[in-house]
Amino acid sequence: MTRKFKDFMREVEEEAQREGPHAVAELRAFDAHFKLATELILLRKQCGFTQRQLSTKSGVQQAEISRIEGGRANPTVSTLSALASALGGELGIRIRAANRRPRPVHAARGRHAAQHRPVATGGR
Repeated sequence: MTRKFKDFMREVEEEAQREGPHAVAELRAFDAHFKLATELILLRKQCGFTQRQLSTKSGVQQAEISRIEGGRANPTVSTLSALASALGGELGIRIRAANRRPRPVHAARGRHAAQHRPVATGGR
């Protein structure tokens, strides 16, 4: 009997819900690591770089790139910024409430407006 990945992930999410907030938080962190890994791998391959080439261009050790791509690292913002820059991009960080659509930047008003803008960092 085969089951779809989507069904498997739904079961994992349901199990985390049953186990409580700590399990849900762990699952969210796990998901974030693998989303980051997927984005990095796709962008690196689109640029035609090996991990070693990206390491040379970014100054980030190849072993660290491997750990990030494997979802086994917790990279710093400066490491991610260096990788993004080496790949011709920039790092953007967006924090938003779960189960809500992000507000457009132009909709943010008043003294808290900066909290709703994606954070971009440059350099290392």
